[in-house]
Amino acid sequence: MLNNVPTILVADDDRSIRTVLKQALLREKYNVELTDNATQLWEWTRAGKGDVIITDVSMPDMNVFDIIPKIKEVNPDLPIIVISALSTLSTALQAEKEDVFEYLPKPFDLDKLLNTVNNALVLASNRNNNQELEEKLPLVGISAPMQNIYKMIARLINSDLSVIISGENGTGKKTVAKTLHHYGNRRQYPFISLNIAAMTATEIENKLFGYDDKGKWQAGCLEQAVNGTLFLDEIGEMPLNIQTRLLRILEENNNASSEPQLSLRIIAATRQNLFQLVQEKQFKEDLYYRLNIIPVHMPPLKERSEDIPLLIEYFLKENSSTTNFSEKSIDLLKKYHWPGNVQELQNLIIRLVALYPNQRIQEDLLIQSLQKTTITHKQTDCISLSTLIEEHICRYFSENKGLPINKLYAQMIAEVEKPLIEQTLIETEGNQIKAAMILGINRNTLRKKIKDFNITYK
Repeated sequence: MLNNVPTILVADDDRSIRTVLKQALLREKYNVELTDNATQLWEWTRAGKGDVIITDVSMPDMNVFDIIPKIKEVNPDLPIIVISALSTLSTALQAEKEDVFEYLPKPFDLDKLLNTVNNALVLASNRNNNQELEEKLPLVGISAPMQNIYKMIARLINSDLSVIISGENGTGKKTVAKTLHHYGNRRQYPFISLNIAAMTATEIENKLFGYDDKGKWQAGCLEQAVNGTLFLDEIGEMPLNIQTRLLRILEENNNASSEPQLSLRIIAATRQNLFQLVQEKQFKEDLYYRLNIIPVHMPPLKERSEDIPLLIEYFLKENSSTTNFSEKSIDLLKKYHWPGNVQELQNLIIRLVALYPNQRIQEDLLIQSLQKTTITHKQTDCISLSTLIEEHICRYFSENKGLPINKLYAQMIAEVEKPLIEQTLIETEGNQIKAAMILGINRNTLRKKIKDFNITYK
């Protein structure tokens, strides 16, 4: 790039096309280099020249697809735009196979080509910026699954597209959401988080849309997140009537005939299979497709065990600890199945740091620690409910550090109450009288809670 002005390499054996492209590109203030053969194009790229390539397929000396693999080896990030009069399926498939930036059959629309060049340059610029960004991300891992996550985040950072992040509990869905916000275009505006699973239907509606509190309007999360990001955690738990209302607001907001009322990005997360919920009529299809523009799946920790040593190092550094682990203990952790994923590993490290400060953690000590914290069907003992709740509350405060927190008591009670009622109804096969007796509450109270929590059972 000369004086920060992009250089466009144009290769086409048709002089008239070269002339038209040169004039159009010069008007856009680009540097332009022209050639009528593939050999010269290869010499330029091998010398590190060019920021974007525009090339025909059939050249007098060779087919350009013969040298594209070599160009990719020298500069894998160099965008290549292929133009061709051979507008056949095989040409299009070959272009797709070689992973070119864009394929445009001749005759091509000049404005479209210029837009494509601009998009290619923007992508290249973002890629360079994101190499530096990745070093700062609060995500850790060198595994192939995490590399895919990094690439996805890099593409989404400067976008306003809606995203649904799926994955098991503890995989880091909220961390990805925060990363997309704090490193994106809306970082100077609020990041508002709403955990759908932790509230009753009435609470969800009030929190999301706002409500009148004795004549004083309490803004909902949609209003609070204006110009920023709204993170809807466990969106699969959202009642259908609230889904309908949210969808209506989003549709009205994107109506081209009216002024947008809201400017915000929505990122949702779920541990459930939303597509399956759509099939079962438990999640609205229109809302699913409106939010699921870009799906991101967070891999469970057991599928990226090679990241565990890096995660341990990260958590130890985060806690300013000199505690360290023997090689055998790290091998043991890499073989563990991690039902609680990264969050379980973090909790384990925090606990070990507190109990054994500045010590070397050996295999035998780790085995004892894992046996105490692992919950499986094979065990005769299990962790007490109070311990689980305590760990959950600690995790909640850690994840929401620096964010406004209110009505935590009601939220935590709801998180315990809902699964308690659900599992009791499953145990009694839906018999509300038996369930109410087991729970020790009035049947009318049970009915109200079933409605409030939007509980369904078969």
